[in-house]
Amino acid sequence: MNRESIQQAAHRLHKEIWDNQERLWPNRHLTPFQMLAPEVAAHILGLDYQLLPNLGSPLFGREGERFKAAGLMNRSIRRIAVSTEFPMNVIRFTGAHEVGHFVLHEDEVMHRDKPLDGSARGQSRPPKEREADYFAACFLIPARLLLDAFAAQFQMKGPFPFTDTTCYHLNPSDPWSLLNAERDSLDREISLARCARFNNRNLIPLSVQFGVSDIAMAIRIRELQLVRWP
Repeated sequence: MNRESIQQAAHRLHKEIWDNQERLWPNRHLTPFQMLAPEVAAHILGLDYQLLPNLGSPLFGREGERFKAAGLMNRSIRRIAVSTEFPMNVIRFTGAHEVGHFVLHEDEVMHRDKPLDGSARGQSRPPKEREADYFAACFLIPARLLLDAFAAQFQMKGPFPFTDTTCYHLNPSDPWSLLNAERDSLDREISLARCARFNNRNLIPLSVQFGVSDIAMAIRIRELQLVRWP
């Protein structure tokens, strides 16, 4: 499945949530950030979404790997379960990942996942796992919403320029590490994802605004080409 198809699947869920917001939250006005929750997506899809203290004993995965399950999708009973024993950004990304499996992979009846925060997206993973990861990123961090938040955060549109001045504002103790960062690293993107102060303004980091990990946000910033390179 190509990325455009996955983006469209996430966008259709966004539209369903937006069109049904008065029914979902009568007499309440939520921000888009508050609406972008995996449990809301599950509700729109008619799924039972459960948050449980844990999902049982550690399991054996590929090549004898042992892991504690953090997410479960059971198509036969239309249920998604997510363990609450992990940080909130892991709970949200794992939940969105399971929604992705339900939406994208109709041949999968039962699926379990280890804790996911989006940091494994650049690693070698089975195609269906990469697809569900990308769905989760598109659902939790919509392109348009991130572009608007990014422009408001740094008071500029388009790719962020890493100059002597901007690198100092992002990392006063070591601006050279950003100025000389390798293009294939995520150093610049991570600095933007977790930035809490810029140009003498206190900020809520983008990763916090969207409820995702710094690395998940950094990868999304890279995908949307929000770092300017010479």
